[in-house]
Order: sequence, then structure tokens, then C-alpha cells
Amino acid sequence: MSGGDLPTGLRSRGSVFAELLCLIGLALLGYFWIIPSQVSGGGFGLDPGFLPRFCVVAIGALVVADGVKRLVAGERVEVYPESWSALMYVGAFAVLGAVVLRFGGVAASAAVTVPVGMLALGERRPILIIAATAVVAGFLFIFER
Repeated sequence: MSGGDLPTGLRSRGSVFAELLCLIGLALLGYFWIIPSQVSGGGFGLDPGFLPRFCVVAIGALVVADGVKRLVAGERVEVYPESWSALMYVGAFAVLGAVVLRFGGVAASAAVTVPVGMLALGERRPILIIAATAVVAGFLFIFER
């Protein structure tokens, strides 16, 4: 190992900065392009795009806060142990959720993807999986009506 190399298992500041830029870019893309192209205005009350935009802004703010904290504090971040498999899991859950959404609706999609996702990401406590699934699917079932 030369003088400038990082120990194995730690990410460089440049890697953290690149991740921060990618995630901010995705949030901006969602806010300014994806949400407006998928949501139409009209009706009474809040604009239909309010909740998706609010969520994107909240996620973006959390990403910025975490990224700035890591960069300013000089906190060393471990390399992702799963590498590309985590991305494949998320992609598979998105496809599964889309298929169930198409044939079963929003609540059914949540009832399938939440427990499968939690199990795949390492959660093993059944009460937590059942509670999260019930809360999310129940909320979406009521909200959908």
C-alpha cells in the first residue's frame, strides 16, 4: 500500500461526493421532470403533485444533510459489502411491485413488496415485518378509497 492509498474496505471522499451528486441529481430529476410528466392538475384541494414533490424534497434534504455531514466531519464510510447485488434486489422489488400494482392495486403491492423487501434486506423479526406491512398496506388501502 502506498502513502495515498486507503485501507481496504473504506470509500474515498470522492466516492461519497459522487454518490451525493448522483442522489441530488435523481431528486432534481424527479421533482422537475418525472413528477410533472406523471401528474395532472385539476380538481379541488391540494395539487395532485404536492405529496410526491414534498416527498422528493424531504428525501433530497436528508441526502444533502447526510452527505454534508460525512464530507465535513471527514467521516470514513465503509464500502458496501453487497456491491451490485443490492442494486439488483431493489430493481427486482421495483418490478415485483409494478406487476402486483398492475393486477392488485396499491395496497396489494405494498402488502407484497414491504415484507419481501424487508426480508431480503436482512430484517428477521416477524413482528416488525408484520407491523410495517400492516401499517403501510392499511394506510394505502384507506388512502386509496
